[in-house]
Amino acid sequence: MRLPDETRAFVGPRFKYLTHAFTRKFTEIAREMGAEEPSMMHSHIMGYLYWSEKEDIFQRDIEETFNITRSSVTGLVKLMEKKGYISRQSVEGDARLKKLTLTPLGRASCERTIAAMDQVESLAIQGLSEEQLQTFLSICDIIQENLTDKKECIHAKNHCVPDQGI
Repeated sequence: MRLPDETRAFVGPRFKYLTHAFTRKFTEIAREMGAEEPSMMHSHIMGYLYWSEKEDIFQRDIEETFNITRSSVTGLVKLMEKKGYISRQSVEGDARLKKLTLTPLGRASCERTIAAMDQVESLAIQGLSEEQLQTFLSICDIIQENLTDKKECIHAKNHCVPDQGI
């Protein structure tokens, strides 16, 4: 059903604008804080390792969690290791199996990223009441549900949402 132009919501462009505004502000604050600029995927992987530090995480976990191919993960891990963000460590009992861990550089980068994200989140919600914030989050959940094709997007549960950190 198409709405008359005077009552049309234009939700998509507003989401796109908010996404760009959020990303620009995050980049600005992160640079001010001296955060390195790893790629978005590198940041997601480092965040996953950071929040899962009590578990052994392997490349196959990254493949499953982010729904990306083995070859893509191999390339990402090699580059992240080369840049000093992560290390691969042998596992006792199976020399072929390598667990992924953050290096001190990776941990520091991740912590700066989290701090920058916290600042942007605070800026984004300033002036909103708790009720307004909860209403906004509920509306976002409904829109996401409306737009998610259950058959094609079985990995949607793995997409980053606010309560998952980075």
